[in-house]
Amino acid sequence: MTCNVMSLTGSSCDMPGVHRFEHAELGVTDLEEATAFYTDVVGLIEIRDDGDCVYLGSGLDETFDIAIREGDTGIDHFAVRVADRDELERYKARLDDAGVDVKRDDGNEPGQTAGLRFDLPSGTRMELATVEDRRYQHSNEVHGDGRGGAAPMGVDHITLASHRVKDDATFLANHLDFSVSTAVTDDPDAEEWSGAFTRRGDYHHDVAFLPHPDPESTMHHISWEVKTVDHMKSFIDRINQHDVPLEFGIGRHYAGDNVFSYFQTPGGNRIELTAEMATVDPAADTEYLPFERALSAWGPVRPPESFQEDVS
Repeated sequence: MTCNVMSLTGSSCDMPGVHRFEHAELGVTDLEEATAFYTDVVGLIEIRDDGDCVYLGSGLDETFDIAIREGDTGIDHFAVRVADRDELERYKARLDDAGVDVKRDDGNEPGQTAGLRFDLPSGTRMELATVEDRRYQHSNEVHGDGRGGAAPMGVDHITLASHRVKDDATFLANHLDFSVSTAVTDDPDAEEWSGAFTRRGDYHHDVAFLPHPDPESTMHHISWEVKTVDHMKSFIDRINQHDVPLEFGIGRHYAGDNVFSYFQTPGGNRIELTAEMATVDPAADTEYLPFERALSAWGPVRPPESFQEDVS
């Protein structure tokens, strides 16, 4: 199968998993505790343990979804998958032409064949990666020993904390063929936006941004896909039995139309569970919304104060 390079307005890939958010490396306050939580409670499988960094996946394929490393919370880098090395080289040439400092990172992470790393305007490190395992996922199969019954399907998207929301979103659109699905603003021409949701494929967002004034801030949350709202409820019941309370939700976002719930892990990072993410026509124009409208499709809600804070 082949996958065309996307235009600024987006296009659809015919191979599952291509042009989607791929993984993130997270800092955790206690590596041993966080590893136990993700494996014993969340139901992820351990793909590789480097001693100071543990790679974890959903168990439905051989790729990893998150890497965790003891240290400050937030992200070291996040990755978006591209189709092949040829596409990777095309993006390297475009980034080089734009004066972006790009570094190769080939095969240093499990399942990765090639990678490019560079910084967004806000300073957050991003990666484009190709991977070995490109199988179609069958959710009724378990490819890894130890996958828990309530485990999520895999990572869905990431929402970054950014002090340059509009610049970050525009960078993705101009250099990496993302589309801006929704910009959180009352004025499309404003110098800064209060949020942005960007996509590489058909789904409403793969990489999103929420504002934070601190340049050292990196992440608001990482989102995991669950099959259905019933799956979400079962997962919430499970974490609650392990004394992890729900932070926000269950609700439905207007930006993306996805059902959501949020909680904070013992390691210090925020997780979103998401289901029913909307797909967007490749030719759709950017939607402009105020924050309150983007947050909830079910009428006004007041999130807890903690939800408006980053986790880095």
